[in-house]
Amino acid sequence: MNLLLLLTLGTIWGASYLFIKVIVAEVPVLTLVAGRLTLAALTMWLILCTRGFSSPRSRRMWRAYALLGFMGLAVPYTLISWGEQYISSGLASLLQATTPIFTVILAHFLTNDERITLTKILGVIIGFVGVGILMLPDLRQGLQANLLGQLAIVGSSLCYAGTAIYARSWLRGQPPLVSASGQLTMGMVFMLPASLLIDRPFDLSPSPPVLVSWLVLTIMGTVVAYVIYFTLIERSSATFTTMVTYIIPVNGLTLGALVLNESLDVTMLGSLALILLGVLLVRT
Repeated sequence: MNLLLLLTLGTIWGASYLFIKVIVAEVPVLTLVAGRLTLAALTMWLILCTRGFSSPRSRRMWRAYALLGFMGLAVPYTLISWGEQYISSGLASLLQATTPIFTVILAHFLTNDERITLTKILGVIIGFVGVGILMLPDLRQGLQANLLGQLAIVGSSLCYAGTAIYARSWLRGQPPLVSASGQLTMGMVFMLPASLLIDRPFDLSPSPPVLVSWLVLTIMGTVVAYVIYFTLIERSSATFTTMVTYIIPVNGLTLGALVLNESLDVTMLGSLALILLGVLLVRT
């Protein structure tokens, strides 16, 4: 059952990049993110209320939620959505797989109990070689839109890595679903005003396919994915759950090629192999 949940989670998160690609064709980035966070936060609190959870009253916790909601949701969601305006959904999912590699680097400098080893250093090098192979053609052309899109995705991975380390110490002992709801709520607080002031979303008229993609991204890619993620952590272990890292880019590349007819060449497959090997080594 746990393996089925893990595969489901990897499929959902892998498909999220496809839905984002569809939505950004008609919806401004800030509005896309604000709508996703708002509906997800409201849905999560409805789930918590039906399960008898109460909202934290500690200002310390809400300060932590504010930081995690901004750096762990608002900023990376925005970077991913902005980046996918210029690169394929499959490439975005592949670059996102660098998150564990950044995590091991930051953990070495920001924590006392996760020191880097020679094996992990080798994993970091191999992972970055995989990323370099992807970016090299665009690096030769300078700061073009395609390269900036890739850098935005890598930046989102760096955000996820940093907030993961922060969350380990600040959210320890908190009910995971409550923490997720708090982060989604604070992410919404940051993004909703930005959307209203900058994008003026009330003038938008997205097509039905875009609206459906937006709804699926929010409910499945955010709410359901969070519930599955924390269920897996409770039922198995964090180590087992992080294996989803290997599933997401494979599904993202496959769905992008099958549904959106995105190119899938030998270079991308080689980079995928190197990045996943790097992730495997940094997890040892």
